[in-house]
Amino acid sequence: MSRIFKFFCVVIFAVILIACGSSAANQPTSSATGASTQAATTETITLFLGYIHSIQFAPVYVALEKGYFKEKGIDIKLEPSFDETDGLTRIGTGHLQFGIISGDQILLARSQGASVTYVFRWYQKFPVGVVVPDDSDIKQPQDLAGKVVGIPAKFGASYVGLQALLNAAKLKETDLIEVKAIGFDTAPVVCGKQVDASVVYIANEPALIEKSCFKVRVIKISDYANIVSNGLVTNEKTLKEQPDLVRAMNAALAKGLADTIADPKAAYAMSQKYVQNLTTNDPVQMTVLENSFDLWKTDKYGYSDPAAWKLTQDTLTTMGILKSPVDLNKVYSNDYLP
Repeated sequence: MSRIFKFFCVVIFAVILIACGSSAANQPTSSATGASTQAATTETITLFLGYIHSIQFAPVYVALEKGYFKEKGIDIKLEPSFDETDGLTRIGTGHLQFGIISGDQILLARSQGASVTYVFRWYQKFPVGVVVPDDSDIKQPQDLAGKVVGIPAKFGASYVGLQALLNAAKLKETDLIEVKAIGFDTAPVVCGKQVDASVVYIANEPALIEKSCFKVRVIKISDYANIVSNGLVTNEKTLKEQPDLVRAMNAALAKGLADTIADPKAAYAMSQKYVQNLTTNDPVQMTVLENSFDLWKTDKYGYSDPAAWKLTQDTLTTMGILKSPVDLNKVYSNDYLP
């Protein structure tokens, strides 16, 4: 009798479990259950930004505010910083998975053995140029010969861009009177005509100079040497173990870019949450945002042009910064685009 009783107890218990499970399956999911499901499928990712919060990152803010990362199961935390090298080092050593980093830095890091890969080309056109007063006799890159050219510092993307421009014009730095390091506050130097021309970021600095003094013209480096600029970077470990995460990051960024270009006013408004002292109506900052569109636009967001990478590598080699060529197949990839 004892064994029979136990048998029936087991059967009855099983029936109760099945009935309860069936009943629960037909009930609306509670908020607590939904939260636990969300937590189980959402991964917290830190995205390193190679600069302080600014309107240039509007596509990231839009993707974040519209939930494009969330819908891919990503909880994004932004980390703005001036120290691009620190971010790149942490990505290469696996202490960070993603960052917005310039292309020249990826080549240099690869040459030192860092396992970093550029997976989404944000800026399709190199965002640096040379600004001159509107009445200047400098009309083309060749006219820089015999002139004093200002530059923030003799390193980084601005300096690499200037060298690429000089190479395209078949000039050497020694053909100029001087390449003068003027720091990052360009407007007073240009307005004071302390230099004949100055290397600038074309989305924002010409507008700031014109607001301060006089009209200017810009020689865009991308018209002569379209080397690689900022994009999304990760490491080989992430590519190998979480390829879908890389695709999800790229897809969210692509949607953020498309939406920012389609509705700049909405993108500007969303950026106010992140950019300190960005007022509701700042015509200069709106101009900066709109000037960026030409640098971002493409038929395929994120795509890296092999020719641009070769040109970037050749420029660094000519400068003597890159001692020997690296395997470009490992430097960048188009395999994870949306």
